[in-house]
Amino acid sequence: MGLGNLASMARIDHLTLAIAEDSFGDVLADVVKAVGDVDHVMVFAYSPRQTPRNVVNCGRIDGETARTAADRFCDYLYLLDPNYSELRLRPDDPAAWFDCERPELYCEEFRNAFFAPCHISDLTSFAVGQDGVIYYVLFLRTGGFRFAGSQRWLLKEVGEMISAHIRKHFSHLHAVAGREQFLVGRVMKESPVFATLTPREAAVCTGILTGHTSESMGINLGISINSVLTYRKRLYEKLSISSQNELFVTFINAMLALSRNDTRTGQGLTPLHREDNATPARDAMKEEALMAEGLLF
Repeated sequence: MGLGNLASMARIDHLTLAIAEDSFGDVLADVVKAVGDVDHVMVFAYSPRQTPRNVVNCGRIDGETARTAADRFCDYLYLLDPNYSELRLRPDDPAAWFDCERPELYCEEFRNAFFAPCHISDLTSFAVGQDGVIYYVLFLRTGGFRFAGSQRWLLKEVGEMISAHIRKHFSHLHAVAGREQFLVGRVMKESPVFATLTPREAAVCTGILTGHTSESMGINLGISINSVLTYRKRLYEKLSISSQNELFVTFINAMLALSRNDTRTGQGLTPLHREDNATPARDAMKEEALMAEGLLF
């Protein structure tokens, strides 16, 4: 099968249109479902000196069950992942696929805490880097089903296209501490200050706030520089501002307003990972990982 035909089958154009949109995770799940019958997708972001954060969690697994499993992974299970040592090598292009692709190859504690509650019966995974962050992508099958060899092959064939879209998407949304949220993305989505912006205006606004030039925004969004400037002008008008400096002031004020509200509700803009499953042994594992070579993930 040619790469063009594979891209068409995978509906890669849908994923392209979802870049920098809230729907990206759902569209990614639809794409890999079409290619390899993937039931669920999880993506974890590994930044230097931080524990991982769950940034995509979409598919057929029940929402609360999937969130609980992802929280456990971010809390301590990542240290038990047999792919963890390879992840620390910070793979670059092309996407680095991992050989440990069967649940039975994971330790019993990992299986009981992550695979069993979600009824995960098979997986395949890869990692890709963007802006100093490693994105660890898990394609999961559930309900006793396994990936056929042809499905694994198809996923790896389309994997480089998917990884390119993941890099491009997250170049708009620079990760900060927190299990599921990006600071810019959350403020843009939840603050009433930005509620009147269209999706394209919001994408350009995000690009400005994350340090992208008009040229790079045009390339990433697939539009001309003139279109970028037009969207910039429109969003400035809607926000009643006239400069980039004023945009940053507006964003900071909106962020502080959300932070004050979260303090009252006890949620917080950048929640710490829960320690429900913490033990001295797991704390020691975390400390060892954080100290190793001055890194961590």
